[in-house]
Amino acid sequence: MDNSIDTVTKAFEHQSPRRPPRGELWLGTELLKKANLEDTLEGHLALIKRLGQDIMCLPLSSESKMNEALGYRYFDLQGLAEASRINDLFVMALIDGPFQRLAEKRGLTNVLTGWRRERYEFKKAYEQERAAVDVLIRRSLELLVGAVVVADDVAGERAPFIGPNDLQELCSLFYTQAVSEIHSGHAYALLHSCGNITRLIPHLVSYGFDGLAAIQHRINDLIALKKLYGSTLTFMAGIEAEVLEAEELSSSDRKEYKKIIRALAPDGGFVICSSSGLYADDFLERVQELYRIADTLYTG
Repeated sequence: MDNSIDTVTKAFEHQSPRRPPRGELWLGTELLKKANLEDTLEGHLALIKRLGQDIMCLPLSSESKMNEALGYRYFDLQGLAEASRINDLFVMALIDGPFQRLAEKRGLTNVLTGWRRERYEFKKAYEQERAAVDVLIRRSLELLVGAVVVADDVAGERAPFIGPNDLQELCSLFYTQAVSEIHSGHAYALLHSCGNITRLIPHLVSYGFDGLAAIQHRINDLIALKKLYGSTLTFMAGIEAEVLEAEELSSSDRKEYKKIIRALAPDGGFVICSSSGLYADDFLERVQELYRIADTLYTG
């Protein structure tokens, strides 16, 4: 029977594993507390094992710190080095991209205003952030991670913050070179962005990304995207934030969730993952319930 690494690799290679792999980009401190675990590498590993997940994904920074707004921690390179020695899980690094880093430092409104009014200065700032990101990608690959996720929130609920032409002008060189370097390190390259990125996906495919991580179905229609890009992209998706946050799992929620699993699971290219991360303590029971539904559906 395939182990976790084989199962995830088959999904990325668009082969059909025996079951859909499971993984999360973010595991929050409150969720770990609910499971009576500390927010350490050991705590993450214990929770991943308890949930039967196949992936250890570490949000990576040059230093350990907390994302106060969302309640999850960043690991440093030493933490990633320790994780890379785990031989029974597929290890991934999650690295904030240049756009994301600028938005966190300056505020999204200032970033968008700066891009429109002061492009030369903005591009200089972007390149500075890009240099820091390049270092983290390179160091992650030296530690033999299986995949690197670039996190760049370039979209809102209804549409991208920057259109396809702006994406091409601002981000294409970084994305193309980052993907090439990741592939040279024998790893898979994925992009995470919140929001509606449907219009940007043809460009992301042209840059060589292997997948989209924690992508929302409700505003991107993953079933349609699977039909268009199912042989090219792997979708880490399936569990919507609204389903995690609901007081109880309604019959309509169950029906829609089963529909998504049935559509995305065939022929590989799919990892069961939430669109938001598991940051709240009351998500623990809900995600276990959703895993059970998916297992029954897949084997049944």
